[in-house]
Amino acid sequence: MDPRALAFTAGLAPDAECTVVVADLPDGSDDATLDRLVRAIPAGADDLRLVFGRPLRRDAMTVARRLAERLGRTVIAAAGAPLPTPGGGLWVGPDSGPGWMRCAPGAPEVPDSRAFPKPSWEPAVPPRPWSLGRSVGEPLPAGVWLRPATEDPDRSAHWTRLAGGPTVSTELMTVAVGAPGAPALPVADVARFWEDLPPWLRPAVRFLCYGPARLSGGRHLGDVLAQVVGEPVRFLSGMPQGTGGGGEMLLTGADGTPGRPLWAHEFVHLPPAGFPGPPPSPIASAHRWPLGELPEIRPGTHRLADDVVVEVVRSGLWVRPTPAPAHAPQMRDADPDPAHERVLCDAGSEENLPRLRRLAQDLVRSFPPGLRGAVRLGTGRPTAPAVRAPSRAPRAPLPGTPPEARPPATPYPGPMGRTSLATEALRRNPALTDGAPDPAAALAAVLRRLEGEGAPEAAVTSTDGRPPGPAEDVLLGRGLRMLPVLSGPTGLRTTLDEPMRRWYAEQPVVTDPYACEASTLGPAEAPGNTVFLILSVNGRRTDPLDPLRPDRVLFLPGSRFRVLEAATGATGVVMMREMAPEESSIDRVLDRTAVRDLSRAWQDWRAGRPGA
Repeated sequence: MDPRALAFTAGLAPDAECTVVVADLPDGSDDATLDRLVRAIPAGADDLRLVFGRPLRRDAMTVARRLAERLGRTVIAAAGAPLPTPGGGLWVGPDSGPGWMRCAPGAPEVPDSRAFPKPSWEPAVPPRPWSLGRSVGEPLPAGVWLRPATEDPDRSAHWTRLAGGPTVSTELMTVAVGAPGAPALPVADVARFWEDLPPWLRPAVRFLCYGPARLSGGRHLGDVLAQVVGEPVRFLSGMPQGTGGGGEMLLTGADGTPGRPLWAHEFVHLPPAGFPGPPPSPIASAHRWPLGELPEIRPGTHRLADDVVVEVVRSGLWVRPTPAPAHAPQMRDADPDPAHERVLCDAGSEENLPRLRRLAQDLVRSFPPGLRGAVRLGTGRPTAPAVRAPSRAPRAPLPGTPPEARPPATPYPGPMGRTSLATEALRRNPALTDGAPDPAAALAAVLRRLEGEGAPEAAVTSTDGRPPGPAEDVLLGRGLRMLPVLSGPTGLRTTLDEPMRRWYAEQPVVTDPYACEASTLGPAEAPGNTVFLILSVNGRRTDPLDPLRPDRVLFLPGSRFRVLEAATGATGVVMMREMAPEESSIDRVLDRTAVRDLSRAWQDWRAGRPGA
């Protein structure tokens, strides 16, 4: 017996549907050898999966058909060179052959699968690379690689690494996203892949960030994707290695190489509960921290004392009081240390810190020696004001604001990319069309405005209510009318000189011929000496097009604003309410109601309660 063939056989994965038969045949096997193989196979009625312990000189399918006829049983064999995969699987790639073929007695062979074990998700994955906008989907033994469409000289090395990492699962599909050194993939491409999957399969998908995990605004891809698709999405914390419960999760380096083991394995990212709030923090759904003896009060969070919990976060463990402090999103969002696992004691209260540190030290002492030596005890402090929503660029100013106060352009991918994003938004939200002519072009005009291209170099205020003239503004207005309406307080901050603020104080109504931009989260800390508080009645939410900024609101070109109050001096607040299109005269009751609502919103924003 060849010991190498025996080791190969012992390492194969089990097959839930077939009896696996490894045939270690000598070179030049003749028909007499095949007859002896037939006699050696135990009797039975189940199908056989025929695996050859060494390459055959004769056609594998000829041998499989011969066995099927002699045994009266279906035989499955690989037509092509199978690639060994983690966990004892065998995968036949699209360039290696047709794959595993099913040979029934008296019938021609038919394709069965490309992978053994046979994944339930395989029919949902095209057998060859396919286009996803500016990205490409490429099959892997364990699932799919979503990569940039541009040529990469290291593509083959990346594919080999991904093929040799995640274990092939019959139930779970691993989806690697991106490539080391390349820009982050467009979220719209990843969302298109997700929405092309059958709904029953989506809970089985595990995303793996092989390229950048952070998008341009600093948000994690998982948070943004969950917001875009409106469903929970699951992300692995690194590159899986090994099989079963003893498999490791390795930190993925910037160049794609595996790093140290991670004890947190998987996180669930949830969509926002409602507009305009930020998405909830991700929840650890799988980890290997030795916390089993501590009561679990929610996934990934265990009770350490009556008023203290230990929570599994990306960077390790967080020992904190209950309820969670305001800076919890920062602690949960922090990335792991490249060198060590961390156990962080919450330092939101200096008075509680010594007790939390003692509890954390006792927890670390309970760990196995190998883990205990790999852990570093530290302090978790908020590094900035609590993050409640994506960071925002300064708002687009109202008429009369100098051009230098205008926001920087948002990085959208040029005209073709805008059209692609607009088409994708229409596919996700078919109700947006509403019979509008050329809806994709209209929404692309809105995207141009969000970039800053549609904003004029200098705004000129009009009090005569003239409509916007350029065709681009007409197209922009058509696109904005397709978007959902926002009713409620909004704000922006900009710079005005004293004559301009006095001018506002003298106007009962102003009309903006352009699309004015504000935020449902208030003026925030953007630069400027003047706050505009605007009660929206017909402003349009842009989150269907730009999920990275769910707070942004655009008022249609030609919108009229009733000036309610305009304070002068070093700092000023201008209160306005948007007038309804059909409103023909000033309504004092609406004015008083708007002042009350805007004053309450301004107090909430200043107290750090956006959207309260």
